[in-house]
Amino acid sequence: MKYLFYLLPGLLNVVMGLFFFITAKRMADAGLSSLAVTATMPMWALVYAATSFIIGKFANKNNAVKILLISQFILLGSVVGLLITPSVKLQYFYLIGSGLGTGLFFTPFQVIVKLFEKVEISAETFARSAATYTFSWSFGQGCGPMIAAMVWGAFDPVNGWKYCYMITIAIVILVMISLIFMQKFIAGRLREESQTTPDAGQCQSNALQLPDLMKATWVLAIGGYLVIAAIRVYLPDYATKIIALPTSTQGLILALVSIVQALVALACWKVRKFPFRPWGGLATAGGAIASLLIFAFCSSGTAYMLAAVLLGCFSGIYCFNMTYHALANYTKSARYAAGNETIVGGMSVFAPIAAGVISDASTARMPFYVLAAILIITAIFYCRMTWKYRKF
Repeated sequence: MKYLFYLLPGLLNVVMGLFFFITAKRMADAGLSSLAVTATMPMWALVYAATSFIIGKFANKNNAVKILLISQFILLGSVVGLLITPSVKLQYFYLIGSGLGTGLFFTPFQVIVKLFEKVEISAETFARSAATYTFSWSFGQGCGPMIAAMVWGAFDPVNGWKYCYMITIAIVILVMISLIFMQKFIAGRLREESQTTPDAGQCQSNALQLPDLMKATWVLAIGGYLVIAAIRVYLPDYATKIIALPTSTQGLILALVSIVQALVALACWKVRKFPFRPWGGLATAGGAIASLLIFAFCSSGTAYMLAAVLLGCFSGIYCFNMTYHALANYTKSARYAAGNETIVGGMSVFAPIAAGVISDASTARMPFYVLAAILIITAIFYCRMTWKYRKF
């Protein structure tokens, strides 16, 4: 049953991957400015970041599933709106509702994800939960553009986006049904917890004291999410207007980033000391910098797919680390999970708008150069903050 629940973030990210790609691509196809195209994600992300930050103060194990159910009713209304609106500019309005619905989902979900395992506080649980959760939502986010590429690009170039939104509606309804079963499962786990002796729980907590590297992880994640957020929205604009890549190829490139991210996170299933050492973050950050240069200087779909693999390796590491450290610092999990999602939303507000402004004010390649410079800076700070744990 727990593996069914682990699928839910993946299913929600299929929905998100679809509307991220569709809203930006419809704007680009309509010939709007780069700023207008890249503003689609920030419209969602502003609400998402604020919602995630606020709900982190209220979400707990007892009310998390109820919040998840509320989130799905809001999201369902939003994707129905995106389906029925013919106006590309009216998409902005429904993206606000999408931000509220998704913002109410991911922070509460991280609060209860450890309850899916038999032992809530252990190094094995932290790694397994972080790897499975990150794999789920990353793979789902990759499937979104892939579905768009197949359904929209291959079957109906004009109205295929409508079929994609019909798929999202079915997914949201499926998630709502699954949450009803989750409510019963979590209630049972909480009853089991209440029957555990306080001394046993305290001994378990005291036996596992790990360094708190959440701030260092956030530094690397800020650079990483700046890149990911900008690429997800700016790349369709750049690839459509500058190098004329087909819609199906664009969707596959964006999907590949998330799929590789998912596989890298899953490979961390049994790690113990890896999240505390700087090497993984530094090595994959170097690969991400190389990927940005490929985007800037190459124009073939094959080269872009290589860049997507390099970028996915980097995002897989820092996304896993974000979840791992939020779980490992179990007394601060709700606050750290809210911090994670606030960074996701906050960077998704700033990065796409900045990429659009930079592109309109200078050259189409300039956003890639700026992002590469930012990654270099954040990697240096991450190294300084984690260097003393290199032999942990």
